[in-house]
This record gives sequence, C-alpha cells and structure tokens, in this order.
Amino acid sequence: MTDVLLVAVDRDLVNRVAAFDGFRVVSIGRENSRIPSGYAPDMAFKPDVIFVGSELSTDRALEYARVVTSEYPEISVIMVAESDTDLVHRATAAGIRGVIDSRISDPDLLALLDRVGHDIKPAASSSGPQPHQVIVVASPKGGVGKSTTAVNVAALLAESAPGEVVLIDLDLQFGDVATLLDLQPAYTITDAFASGVDDSMRLRTLLTPHPGNFYVLCGSENPAENGRVTGDQMRKLVHHYSASFRFVVVDTPAGLHEETLASLEEATDVILVATIDVACLRAMRREVDVLAELFLLPQRRHVVLNRADRRSGLTERDVERILGIPVDVVIPVSEGVALSANRGELAIASKKLKDIRKSFTDVARKVADLTNQRPGEGLR
Repeated sequence: MTDVLLVAVDRDLVNRVAAFDGFRVVSIGRENSRIPSGYAPDMAFKPDVIFVGSELSTDRALEYARVVTSEYPEISVIMVAESDTDLVHRATAAGIRGVIDSRISDPDLLALLDRVGHDIKPAASSSGPQPHQVIVVASPKGGVGKSTTAVNVAALLAESAPGEVVLIDLDLQFGDVATLLDLQPAYTITDAFASGVDDSMRLRTLLTPHPGNFYVLCGSENPAENGRVTGDQMRKLVHHYSASFRFVVVDTPAGLHEETLASLEEATDVILVATIDVACLRAMRREVDVLAELFLLPQRRHVVLNRADRRSGLTERDVERILGIPVDVVIPVSEGVALSANRGELAIASKKLKDIRKSFTDVARKVADLTNQRPGEGLR
C-alpha cells in the first residue's frame, strides 16, 4: 500500500488518484499547506508520495518541496504544473522527482505512481534485513572518471558489506571495469543475456570474484556481441541481481544510451560524475533535466566533481551555478589515480592516495546512508 498526500491539487486529480487500487490518499487544500513537520514513523499516515501543486504559486510549491526533500528524503515529491524547461530545472534543484500536467491521462498517472512507489527505499531496522540498493553511476561525457568512481565505490561498500556487493559493467560496447580491476573473467555480460536474465541462481555463476570481497559482472570484449539486447533485458538483469545483493553498483556508458535509461528504471540512487569543464557541466545539466522529464531521476542523487583543480579557473560555486544543483563530493586531481588504474589496482588501496580514499569514502557513505554514523562505524 502506497500512501499519497496531495497538497493544493485540483479536485479532479485528487479523485482520479483516489480511484486507483493500492493507494491510500489524503488531500489538503491551499489554506492548510503549511510546511510539514513531525511525520513520525508511528503515525497512521506517513506519505510515500506527495503531489504539490497547481493551486499554489510556483515559488511556494518549490519551497514546500525543498523543505520536504531536505527533511524527509525518502518521500517522493511530484509537482503539478504546466511544465517548461526552466521549471523542470528549478524543480529538480528543489529535489522534486518531476513535473506533470494536471490533465495527465489515467494510464500515465498510474504508471507514474507505480514507478515512484517502486522507487521507495525501504527503511532498515536493527532487527530486519538491510534494504537493497541499486546505484547507477552516470555521466553525459566520457573520460570523466565514471568507471573509476564505480569500482572504488563498490570496493568501499564491500568493506562495510563483504560479499553483498556486485558491480555490473553495463557498457555493452566498450566496458573497461575488468581492465581497471585486472580481472580475467571466465564469463561476461554477454553470457548473462545468452542464458536468459530470469534465473537468479544462473546469473550468480557468471560473476567474477574480486579480492576486495565483491563480485563483478564484466563487460564483453566484443562490442558486436550485444547488438540485439533490449532495454527490458538490461532492466531485468539489474533487477535480479538486486534481489540477491545488498548493493548493486552499475557502471554505464557515457550519455543517455539505452543501458543507462534501463538501469535507472531500477535505481534507488544515481551518482552523477562531472569534471571542471564547462562543456561537461552544461551537458550534465541537460542530462539531469531530461532524466527529470522522463521521471528516471532517482530521489537520491549524488553529484561528484572529479579531478577538481584550482587551475581550471572555476570554483565550486561556479560549478554549482552552471549545474543548478549542489555538488556533494569533490575529488581532487591526482596523477596517482590514473597510475593505479593502469596497474589494475584500486586507488583507495594506495597508501599514497589518502585524500582520494577520503573523497571516495564520502561518496560511499552518502550512498549507504552512513553520513550520520560515528567514526569507526560502517565504512572506514
């Protein structure tokens, strides 16, 4: 059962949502649309999804969403308004999942609710099982350190959850995770598609173990081998691994290829990697806007600024101004990272790269929700 709160939304849309099966619906009018506070876990109604909208001013709706997503990041917020590119970007910066028109068709509305309901990240308890996460690492440009980020974050998550992490190289043409980790796989992702992606036990046998206590589904060495693979097959592949592992880290090709879009359908988190390059930053801004319009931008997004160098002429504030969204982690430029990659070694394993390890640890801790733990707990 998904709990839906509609705030200052026209009555027709409220009635249409309430008519769907599987949703508990509460509606409040504009006069009661104060900033929410005190959603206690033991309350009878704690919303999973909030529609905020068409009867509020744009600025008021954005401020409402900004407070909700800051205080309650597990809640998905959807804005109801007439959409344009500028509004989509402002909404994304406020943490909103996307913008819809109140005249959206019933099938599209139901598909949207099912989508955001699927993305709701279950809360971990001290006695119950840990939630499973799918972390997609993406970038609009190549050569920014996306794969390096994926392998090092996967290795750090495995330090906290040994044996519970799988890294998928979903670049079907030129994946290089195996090279970065100096692995000689007996099987690759091509074997997974050839044998079918509905058998979880069979899929486990295709993984290559890494000494860092995590597993890798390596990319194919022949770009032509996966030419007929569909987006649905890729999505199912990620889904089946997420049923078996606590953390699934997905390395994707640069840009908005089908591999990236398919994996984002299963994602709980996305790590967006950019460098201090105006062209890359502007491309990322466009990519974020497109993903928001497609409702494929997870609520939990982490922006990583890689190879940061003061000599670039841009400050972190400049970067955030171009992106329109905050930078979460800055990774300094280092020749040692490339040297480690050329040797097939993890940058975080080098004693000479303590600052790099600290930065990647910050990324992993944010992904794993360990930012509020005391030193010595979880990731080290």
